[in-house]
Amino acid sequence: MRVVTISEEVSFMRVSTQFTIAVHALIMIAYFPDIRVTSEMVAESVGNNPVIIRNIYGKLKKAGILSIQRGTGATSLTKTANEITLWDVYQAVETDAVDEIFKFSDTLSGACPVGSSIKELLFIHLQEAVNSLKDSLSKTTIEELRFEIERHYNQKVDFAVIVDWYKKNGFDTNSSTNHQNHGK
Repeated sequence: MRVVTISEEVSFMRVSTQFTIAVHALIMIAYFPDIRVTSEMVAESVGNNPVIIRNIYGKLKKAGILSIQRGTGATSLTKTANEITLWDVYQAVETDAVDEIFKFSDTLSGACPVGSSIKELLFIHLQEAVNSLKDSLSKTTIEELRFEIERHYNQKVDFAVIVDWYKKNGFDTNSSTNHQNHGK
């Protein structure tokens, strides 16, 4: 029996960069609960436009994962990082609808027995792939990824140095008084 890894499964699925950017942002917010993690800071870390980050922030807020303070842009997790799974994040920014992930031709021939039935035939198998993705992503939390970063570097990450870098490069990291510390 061949074991399929999640990386093999994802390689054939349509997933935009929004998922990985959202995970990136949430890890930063979890790591820096005492500073204001702005869309500009995340954009700098991701190498993307702050407008894209703000759009992703909006989706995370709508999904009940992220709280954004009006005016200051201060962000906080609405749950602990240990309660937010990768599947939660995926659902916030991507679709889990089979017919959206796997595109079929709009011009399938109804006269051909294959063309007239391929979507229906494949649907159950494609749904199984989505269910496997869900099962896999549901097993990993934002908190676990925080620890994996440190294991990756084989040392404790000195976040004070990182925060100082953001400050020296003109990022406003001042936290608001309403910024909640849910990420720890």
